[in-house]
Amino acid sequence: MRSRKLFTACSLVIGAAAGSSACSNGQQPVPGSINTTSAQSSSPQPAVTAQPVAQQPTTATVVTPQERQLYLDAARTSWNFVNRITEPSTGLARAHEKYSYVTLWDIAGVIAANYTAHELAFINDATYDSHIQRILATLSTVDLFDKAAFNRIYDAKTGRMVDNASKISNVGAGWSSVDIGRLLMWLRILAVKQPKYAPLATQIVRRLDMSKLLNGGYLQGVDLDPKTGKRDIFTENEIGYQQYALSSFAMWGARINPAGLDVRSNVAVVNVLGVRLLVTSPGNDRVMSEPFIMLGMETGFRSPDLAREAAQVLAAQAARYQRTGTVTAVTEDALPDPPYYFYYYSVYHRGKSFVVEGPGDNMYVDKPRWVSSKAAFGWNAVLPNAYTQLVLKTVRPALTPNGWGSGVYEDTLQPTGVPSLNTAALIMESALYKTRGRPILAN
Repeated sequence: MRSRKLFTACSLVIGAAAGSSACSNGQQPVPGSINTTSAQSSSPQPAVTAQPVAQQPTTATVVTPQERQLYLDAARTSWNFVNRITEPSTGLARAHEKYSYVTLWDIAGVIAANYTAHELAFINDATYDSHIQRILATLSTVDLFDKAAFNRIYDAKTGRMVDNASKISNVGAGWSSVDIGRLLMWLRILAVKQPKYAPLATQIVRRLDMSKLLNGGYLQGVDLDPKTGKRDIFTENEIGYQQYALSSFAMWGARINPAGLDVRSNVAVVNVLGVRLLVTSPGNDRVMSEPFIMLGMETGFRSPDLAREAAQVLAAQAARYQRTGTVTAVTEDALPDPPYYFYYYSVYHRGKSFVVEGPGDNMYVDKPRWVSSKAAFGWNAVLPNAYTQLVLKTVRPALTPNGWGSGVYEDTLQPTGVPSLNTAALIMESALYKTRGRPILAN
């Protein structure tokens, strides 16, 4: 989801491209720790030499040779796809094969894909270093929105900003602090796990004006109307995404509100098919799989409450299968289906369970409904059980000659097609977690 505003403007053009091709000065903490000072921050002064704090232990599970090979094969296929769509001039990859623009969320995905490819020995040290150095050099020089934050969207080939009318722009589209949080997570992984990249990663982070990205210690985004110049400033507080992104900011010394990390803070309880879920109390919360999967894979669940909520989000999807016989693994994805081509498939949103929407508000549709490839691989990595095994088996037809598509349609189990950078990156992360048995930032 990144933020609900992210694709309101840009996903239509992503979808149009998909359709045409027939087919998203704080205090210095110990690295990996969380500074929970309740205040806005100015530019951070991060330290990056120590190892991260120990994460909550992950329960070891037996991985069969067949399952291990499935994950490794999926990761290699995904890496071949990412490598093929990467622009040598910037090191950035396109959102998918025939669409040149890329969101900041997916720029973080490019780093994740390269890191995973190296860890799994798909590429050697020299190739990896050249790729990461190119990406970091690009992030050190690309224009910022308002000279304060990375723009929502860039052209992968040139590194130029793109506006909300899908045009190259000197002004830009605005920013999503959730997306920036994903980039901060992966810059932190590089800085801690591979200290040779720490100086450049730190330089990139110091480009950001944290006082604008955080408001009262909470995530704040900006959306710019390309016609009127009007700015929409909003809080990004979706459950899971807020905890994920705020923890990333805190790792770099930003002063966040500690309540933002607490999955029980400012929430309401809803019942989805007999499963109790927490939702952000303002009521406009899309409950998705993706942030909980990423938290599990990258940092580990830092509290029992967060781990419990992740398990409940998965349990609600299993409950739908038990109730209806429809295999369910939901999140947001780019799809070849009109009219929106990008859809949120939420476990819960605005009083409705298992609702599908286009980008923006009140764009409800009955279809498409699909079983997500990245959700299948991710859930079976972080919270494996008999149901996640079933989901993983269900999405196997999503493998195409060019890479893993977004999934299979629920009713026909036919593949959706449309391999994308985001799907590839999440599958690769899942393979690294599955084969290592621990979060990426764990000691």
